[in-house]
Amino acid sequence: MKHVVIAGGGFAGVSLARQLKSQKDITVTIINKSSDFRYYPALYRAATGLKLGTARLPLEWMLIDTPRTKLVIDTVAKIDPAHKTINTLSGQKISYDYAVIALGSVTTYFNIQGLPENSYGIKSPDEIIKLRTHLHDKISQKSDADENYVIVGAGPTGAELAGGLGVYVKLITKKHKIKKHRVKIWLVEAGPRILPQLSEEAARAVHKRLNKLGVNILVSTTVSKETVHTLSTSSGIIKTNTVIWTAGTANNPFFEQNSQYFNLNPKGRVIVNKHLQVQDNIYVIGDNAATPNSGLAITAVRHAKFVADDLVAHLKKKKRPKKYESSGVQVIPVGKGWAVLQFKNFVISGRLISLVRIAADYIGYSDVLGKLKAFTVWSNTEKSEEDCDTCNKSS
Repeated sequence: MKHVVIAGGGFAGVSLARQLKSQKDITVTIINKSSDFRYYPALYRAATGLKLGTARLPLEWMLIDTPRTKLVIDTVAKIDPAHKTINTLSGQKISYDYAVIALGSVTTYFNIQGLPENSYGIKSPDEIIKLRTHLHDKISQKSDADENYVIVGAGPTGAELAGGLGVYVKLITKKHKIKKHRVKIWLVEAGPRILPQLSEEAARAVHKRLNKLGVNILVSTTVSKETVHTLSTSSGIIKTNTVIWTAGTANNPFFEQNSQYFNLNPKGRVIVNKHLQVQDNIYVIGDNAATPNSGLAITAVRHAKFVADDLVAHLKKKKRPKKYESSGVQVIPVGKGWAVLQFKNFVISGRLISLVRIAADYIGYSDVLGKLKAFTVWSNTEKSEEDCDTCNKSS
């Protein structure tokens, strides 16, 4: 019986555990710092008033049909390849035959003054609750206002949020019966265009769509400082009480803290071999690996499938797989009933593509939940949820 220890309970980690559940000669331990799984594609929807439960899923429930998988709620601190152990922050020492590191990325503020204290995020359920509470509080306190809402970072998350935030704020305003509340949504990007991860054609389509929705877009604009009521940028000062930071991710600090065992590229990601390994029994996958398409959920799932096949090939002395990833389809929704799709050099956008995104979400949930549980969650993705009594009474 071989023991596989997976550090990280995200797309890569959970997908790998599910891929290995039929292997009776393998036991799995997942170490994750929280008891919840974050379904990142749904986080922006939760930030604009839809059900938080579609973005935050209990790991124990997700893994209930994987009987040889154990869940440990703790933070991975050190790895000791010589003794094949992983040490956690609480002092646990967990032995492994194979270790798979899939810790995901963390937020970085690039040492910009005031951002950590004053900005809001949407990368975790707690951040979303904090943002939604802030929006409701600020709107309910004003009977006559001219408000700027600023999103910094025009990657997929920033573009998705910019497309839905204006409608959500106006809905809150209506439910609170505030008649004069002008809403201005700003999208600020340091680079020369939005969506630098996509082609220029896809970015142009989204830019046009955001303009149609009334979003003010500032490109080639850097942020230098934030206070409670202002955001200082290279294009000028924006008066605002609400800055949402969707820019800036860095590799998990675990790798720098254990740098003697990992070679990092200039972006801080781990250099891996053709089997996604740094040593014969240590894999690094998902956002942590320096591969061409890392950073996407679909890439994390494909890495998990590859590692599962590689482990089985090891144990059964079969031929090892060769291809760990390929260019994936990216679908980005911008506002209700519109999305853009890119596959390699092919780009298409419009209402029909928004239906493709809805279908893609079911596949995404299936990768980490299985088909039946996935349908249960997926069928609730368009349902609203508010903690505000005033809004609930107005519904």
